[in-house]
Amino acid sequence: MDVQNFEVQGLAELELALLDLGAETGFKTLRAAGREAMKPVMEDMKANAKHDTGDLEESIVISSTAMKRSQRGVLIHVGPTRKRLTRRVNGEKQTRTFNRTFMKALAQEYGTHGKRKQKAEPFIRPALDKNVRKVLDIFKANLAKRIDRAAKRAARKAGIN
Repeated sequence: MDVQNFEVQGLAELELALLDLGAETGFKTLRAAGREAMKPVMEDMKANAKHDTGDLEESIVISSTAMKRSQRGVLIHVGPTRKRLTRRVNGEKQTRTFNRTFMKALAQEYGTHGKRKQKAEPFIRPALDKNVRKVLDIFKANLAKRIDRAAKRAARKAGIN
């Protein structure tokens, strides 16, 4: 595995602006920017996942959760989900669980041993490695835009122009 080093400038200023928004608004702003930035990774994963039934591709989603020990931290996850997804198809709700599909994803990413050996055909890690610079650029630009929008909204609510 190759190690990649990056220097990203301007995030310190964005962090200070994010802290000025307050905990809840800052968290929502950070989460939205992170989810938007990870879309190229998700698209790349879907493009390189096996398309035999389409289940694996459909199970690849972006999810986010608050970090347990921080009021402002957010964890963004991109990849196959085990959870139940509910989507509307032709106006009807359809719920699917992807437990088996998650195992298929692991088998494709890392391969298997035993009776049925499956050669590893990674699609998760290469998607991140390929898009890491794009993710950082999108995140920085999107976070700046969302912070500005949230600050203007807060100023309007406070009656400041």
